[in-house]
Amino acid sequence: MISVDEAVAFEWVDYYFLFQTMKVFLATLCLFLLASCEPGLTPPPEVEPGLGGTILFEKGTWPRQDSLFNLWVFASKIYPLDSSKIFTGLFSEPPAIYIHPSFEKNLPFFVDSTVYSFALPAGTYKYIGVLQRFREEISVGSLRVVGLYGSNSIPPEPLQVTVEDFQFVRGVNMKVNFHKPPRQPF
Repeated sequence: MISVDEAVAFEWVDYYFLFQTMKVFLATLCLFLLASCEPGLTPPPEVEPGLGGTILFEKGTWPRQDSLFNLWVFASKIYPLDSSKIFTGLFSEPPAIYIHPSFEKNLPFFVDSTVYSFALPAGTYKYIGVLQRFREEISVGSLRVVGLYGSNSIPPEPLQVTVEDFQFVRGVNMKVNFHKPPRQPF
């Protein structure tokens, strides 16, 4: 027969082993949960959404300096465009047409090619191209599209690009021929 002291001792040993087993089980569970959370609660990658590529300028097609007031890359969420949508799209909040590098800056003039990187909010851009301002006044009549991100058909049709959050779309390349610009959208 077991005395009361021995019974208490056995009960204490049972609790001790149960407690040790629980500690091992909880530690294993915590390690499993931590390992299964990869990448876990890490912040999203630091990628600014946008698009970029290379613009090739055909040799011998650059216009005279006096007809190059500005040269920009544009990305439009609206297409087809008409003259009334141009300024509305450029100056609305948020804009529907974005300009790169900015209204005050230009792509480089008289080069064979240039690489561009255009930060944009996430969205679908239906018409992307190179825009030339060839007169001093700023009006739809002083703007023309001289390059287009488009299909290989004749005439080329615009290709849309969808930019997701934390995504930079590469390979949005364009060719510019100032003597043979694409069909004008406005």
